[in-house]
Amino acid sequence: MVKVAAACVALAVSFLGAGQVVINEVGWGGTAASPYDEWIELYNPTDQPIDLSGWTLAWEGVAIPLGEEAGNTIRVVNSVIPAYGFLLLERGGDDTVVGREADVLYRGALANRGEVLQLIDPEGNVVSTANLGCVEGWWAGAKGASMERVAPEAPDGRFFWRTGQAGELLDAQGAPIRGTPGAPNLAYLVSPRVELVLPEGPLTGLVTWQWQAADPDTPESELVVGLYVSYDGGATLQPVAEGLPASGSYDWDTAGWEPGPVLLVVRAQDPDGFWGAAVQEVELAG
Repeated sequence: MVKVAAACVALAVSFLGAGQVVINEVGWGGTAASPYDEWIELYNPTDQPIDLSGWTLAWEGVAIPLGEEAGNTIRVVNSVIPAYGFLLLERGGDDTVVGREADVLYRGALANRGEVLQLIDPEGNVVSTANLGCVEGWWAGAKGASMERVAPEAPDGRFFWRTGQAGELLDAQGAPIRGTPGAPNLAYLVSPRVELVLPEGPLTGLVTWQWQAADPDTPESELVVGLYVSYDGGATLQPVAEGLPASGSYDWDTAGWEPGPVLLVVRAQDPDGFWGAAVQEVELAG
């Protein structure tokens, strides 16, 4: 695959909160060994194993049953994703990642022009998406580099995906893979962790945001926090306040903001450009 400049615009994007299996990383650009060595990673953020029999991972023209060898599924080695664990899908054969056995082998390419991936449960519910709202290209990623979600609970929007960097895993020719197939995303490991506390119930009048951000390798004094509202599932963010410290509180006057379901986002960024976010879906009462 070759890198294509993304021209992504904001469309309506669903928010699929924490506690569900998520599409966590997409190796749409292949590896340095081969542009055909594509892979996809799912993550289970719950404390219980989940059997993905009956589930399907799909995009345009491709449907991959995760529990049976049918459709675009070549082989199923494992369909149970452990608690806080990963399930790795590799395209074509099991030689994309050295020393890491694929759970599912599939056929079907991820186009450079961009695809919208959907994870669908046995009842037909779309549990997670990747690249929804990006009308040309991908939110992140490149030739030989994955698109990784900054945190499992992050919504599927352009502010919540990053391009993978070289990790410890190797491709078929022994070069480092720019991504972390079957392991925690590097963006998550090196990005700030953020906690958000809001009042309960529909929000109206003066609302106090309380947050705390910490980074594994950056002093709190060097973190910069912004508060945002999103009406489209995280595709676009409207600023409430920016340039705030790592920990604090902010009294937000909701007057003038359109009522309805929204995402409230606290985004903390370190000097290297890595960010973490806390996201909460709330109802503005107006």
